[in-house]
Amino acid sequence: MGTMTMTRLACLALLAPVATLSVASANVVASDGIGGRDEPNAERRLEGRVGMLLGGSDVGDADGFSIGVTTGLGYRIGDITLRGRFDHYRVGDSSSEAVVRRGRGTRVGGAVRYSFASTSEDRDRKGVGLDFWGEAGLGLEHVTWREGGVYDRPSGELAIGFEIDGYGRRDDRTRRRRHVGYFMAFRSFVGQGPEMSGPAVCGGPCTKATKPSRTDISMFFEVGLHWGR
Repeated sequence: MGTMTMTRLACLALLAPVATLSVASANVVASDGIGGRDEPNAERRLEGRVGMLLGGSDVGDADGFSIGVTTGLGYRIGDITLRGRFDHYRVGDSSSEAVVRRGRGTRVGGAVRYSFASTSEDRDRKGVGLDFWGEAGLGLEHVTWREGGVYDRPSGELAIGFEIDGYGRRDDRTRRRRHVGYFMAFRSFVGQGPEMSGPAVCGGPCTKATKPSRTDISMFFEVGLHWGR
């Protein structure tokens, strides 16, 4: 068998899998589409949110009951949503403390949300669905104390929640549809607190004295409304 024949056989062996994949891909497109058309692209929509925060804020050794408001604007593509957030809430000690420090926290940040599960499978009809999601993000927190002084720091956030989504029929021209609903979530802001002065101590039964942790975790229950198209 000559060199040219061996070369041709090798080329055919390499091209055979490529041809097979090409035919399989064409069959998938033909079976998934209608009349040779591909599946529609992932749904895209703009959404606004406004709600209430209820929980506990944590800034150094000042941790107490907190209430506030939250707003956000996001753009969703399929199961992924990119969001900008603005939060304003109370910070300070609980009212039972001997010395009560009070202030306000303002946080601006961005987050990425992923939808784990959704019951809104039929995208062209009116209806109501549930959406379960998780979220992670980063932001900047600005704390202003009533008696004077500010504290600025970066902070991360983690959240998990669900929402009830009422949606209308899809617009034939824009391929979008209006939606409005209600959401609930548990959200945490995680930041670094100020350096604590003083020696290491035991705040309770312990095997080793330490300084207080500088990791502040503010935890909130979040509830509100969302809307858009």
